[in-house]
Amino acid sequence: LMISADHGPAVSGAHNTIVATRAGKDLVSSLTSGLLTIGPRFGGALDEAALMFTEASDCGHEPEQFVKDMRKQNKLIMGI
Repeated sequence: LMISADHGPAVSGAHNTIVATRAGKDLVSSLTSGLLTIGPRFGGALDEAALMFTEASDCGHEPEQFVKDMRKQNKLIMGI
């Protein structure tokens, strides 16, 4: 329930971990199954968010101004 509330019904990494566990795989195999699913389309927002925030910080943008600029440009801030 918590996974669905936070991320919607199709969180591939969590889903694959659960499926592998339910199939009787060991802990390491189950976790690896989920971790290997993380990528730019599924669970990769954190990486892109880190790049965006680092770039903004390097340019000297204050957080509030960064958010306002992204809104003006109609761009999504990854991870939010």
